[in-house]
Amino acid sequence: MNKFGSLNIKIALLLSGVVIALGILYYTQTVVTKIQIREAQIADLYAKSLEYIANDTSSTGEYNFIFNEIILQIDFPIIATDKEYKNVEFHKNVEIDTNLSLKKRNEVLLALANDMKEINPPVKVTYQDSIVLSYVNYGQSSLVTQMKYLPFFEFMIAGIFILLGYIGFSYIKKHEQSNIWVGLSKETAHQLGTPLSSLLGWQEMLKEYKTKSVELDEISSEIGNDLEKLKKITGRFSKIGSQPKLVEENITEVIKGVCNYFEKRIPSLVSTDGKVSKKVSVNIHTNEKIIVKINKDLFEWVIENLLKNALDAIDKNTGSIDFRISDKGKEVILDISDSGKGIDKKFKKDIFRPGYSTKRRGWGLGLSLAKRIIDDYHKGKLFMLESVLDSGTTFRIKLQK
Repeated sequence: MNKFGSLNIKIALLLSGVVIALGILYYTQTVVTKIQIREAQIADLYAKSLEYIANDTSSTGEYNFIFNEIILQIDFPIIATDKEYKNVEFHKNVEIDTNLSLKKRNEVLLALANDMKEINPPVKVTYQDSIVLSYVNYGQSSLVTQMKYLPFFEFMIAGIFILLGYIGFSYIKKHEQSNIWVGLSKETAHQLGTPLSSLLGWQEMLKEYKTKSVELDEISSEIGNDLEKLKKITGRFSKIGSQPKLVEENITEVIKGVCNYFEKRIPSLVSTDGKVSKKVSVNIHTNEKIIVKINKDLFEWVIENLLKNALDAIDKNTGSIDFRISDKGKEVILDISDSGKGIDKKFKKDIFRPGYSTKRRGWGLGLSLAKRIIDDYHKGKLFMLESVLDSGTTFRIKLQK
């Protein structure tokens, strides 16, 4: 993962936490506002009821309605005072020491009433719409108070979410980088292994040149091929991390070159008694000369990795690897099929992950590198088309023309 991808994930993680917190905050504030409106309406209704009774002295029966239907419904602190704020006429849901004297209790309640004025404007109780008889002061219910503290709790939860997500992401990234470095070192050794082993074989043949009928020109040519291979490996690793140049190539000839090189060096597995224990045929199916823009060195690397995976997957005495190339107008399709043991469907999403391998001594980077080369450098697609256990696997490469 490059630094831009890492930065994008961190930004997405931060934005997710902020959006969650803001969403909950908006919902909370909406609920608080509705509760405050309801409490204001109840306080106003209480004041209007008192005002109605004060203006209609004959309706003494309405007192029962006020106390039973309105006052009992109040669940927030309320204090009714005279117009001079000198005496408390009524209070409810206010915590006060019952051991205080009446005078002291009145002073405490008046102080609380003045505090309530700072929270909500008092409601006037008037007589004949002009004479102020008293004021109804009200505060906030415990529910509103608790909900006002809720945003702080929400931001704390969002902060913990972001922190844990960041720690988890950093751990995953660190683990992935470790796998990539280990895999890259093993990939280097693996890449160098084939030409070096081949060179050692040619060296032994040269030692026997005087005693056996061996074509020196053939040996010299193959040694040149191995040296060219080492040069290509050096070039491949130098291209990782930079944008390679794409050139029009005959893709069929490129694949044939890779297959011919490997057929001469890994034609079969030989048992300890010298007998061939496994023979694999490599076939290329196409009748066309197909030209497509590729970076030859990197594309050959992809074909080699897929070819090696296919060889490792074939666990029978005989097997085949087939390359099918077709021109579909705007794109070129390349299918690589083997007759190996196949891949379980549950591992389908993991096969391109760095560090993943089904082999006991697997290095787990070949398919990951191959996918990056095709997807990122060639703007194409590499994916597993199908796989059947004990029957084989087909990978597909799509390249834009």
